[in-house]
Amino acid sequence: MPFVSRLVLVVIFSVLLTIAAVAAGAFLAGERVNAEIEEARVSRLLGALRSTTEANLSIGLALDQISPLQSRIEREKASDSSVLAIEIFNAAGKSVYSTDRGSVGESVTGTWAKKLQDDGIWQTDTRGETVFGTRFENDLGVAGGIAVIVSDKSRQARGDTLHFDLLKRSASLATGAVILAVLSTLAFVYAVTRSFDRAARVLRGEAGVDASGQGLELLAAQAKETWTKSEQRIERGLAQLGALDDAH
Repeated sequence: MPFVSRLVLVVIFSVLLTIAAVAAGAFLAGERVNAEIEEARVSRLLGALRSTTEANLSIGLALDQISPLQSRIEREKASDSSVLAIEIFNAAGKSVYSTDRGSVGESVTGTWAKKLQDDGIWQTDTRGETVFGTRFENDLGVAGGIAVIVSDKSRQARGDTLHFDLLKRSASLATGAVILAVLSTLAFVYAVTRSFDRAARVLRGEAGVDASGQGLELLAAQAKETWTKSEQRIERGLAQLGALDDAH
């Protein structure tokens, strides 16, 4: 394979490798941002429900006496198609309010009850679903928790959109970068090899080549002139030897 072809292939491979690395980094960053968007969206809902619950507890109401919470969580679920269920449970792990009214009074998942020990927002992943939760408190300490179950479909849809957009941009960038790299490489090779090519033409004695330049062309012209003079001296010497032979 000619040197130029090998050089072009190396440049193309390097460019594609660089773009692939950048695209992979962008993909991972997009995944992280997508997850952060989902968490922030649900965190807002959890924060609002927690504030409402704690505000009612602070005026002396028991958890099961805050009946507006039931209609509130049902409205929140109806307004967001990605929310599958919302549960509000007490410190004993019993559901007090739920968008699935049939589960009221039943024990929630053991993992949720254990998460009451953690401050802040917690998260557990199940197949196709993600549960975000937080605890709420009264004057005596932890009074219960709130769990919001969301479908992963909306997050996956956002991720698919981001990935498709990234793929299109990467393909366009790769095409443009490869074309630019090939043209730049060919221009570089032409600039580098032009002097050598002209010097070779001077040495071959081709017509139409300007040998009055500088650098390699000048050196080639001087070498060509030296060769020509040497050949002429050799020819004169041979001619003189031939004349001597004829005289004898």
